[in-house]
Amino acid sequence: MWTEINDELAVDKLMEDFGGFHDSCIVSVNYISGANVDEKGGMSNGNAEEHTVSMILHSQWKEPLEMCFSGVKKCCITGFREQYFCDIFGATLQFRTDLLGKTRDDRLIVWADCENFDPKNYVEEYPLDNGYETTYIIAERLKYRYLKDGE
Repeated sequence: MWTEINDELAVDKLMEDFGGFHDSCIVSVNYISGANVDEKGGMSNGNAEEHTVSMILHSQWKEPLEMCFSGVKKCCITGFREQYFCDIFGATLQFRTDLLGKTRDDRLIVWADCENFDPKNYVEEYPLDNGYETTYIIAERLKYRYLKDGE
């Protein structure tokens, strides 16, 4: 059963239930753009709802978690890094209304694999050698579910 993240109470509940993502790791990420080319060679871009990211996380303390983001605006995945573990020690999960410019206040959800992440202040000057690479997703919606054995 999926649980929608619609308000701050739902954000707080997920953060509390999954231990703030402490001692967890990303197992897999799947991005679907909704774009395709039809049989006549016509390009379709897909709509916002079709841009999705599904992410599975494991925790040393909780059941595996699947998060599904839709209406994805930005997705940045950090891969293997020399001399760094893949452990997540804390995460950011928050609603933001200041990410689409001065004339728009669309509410977006932001998830990042580090605490106190601010997408407006995050700049990768040396994206492969700064020791601070962050995986993050900015989307219109988020839902999640806990996975049982075999799922």
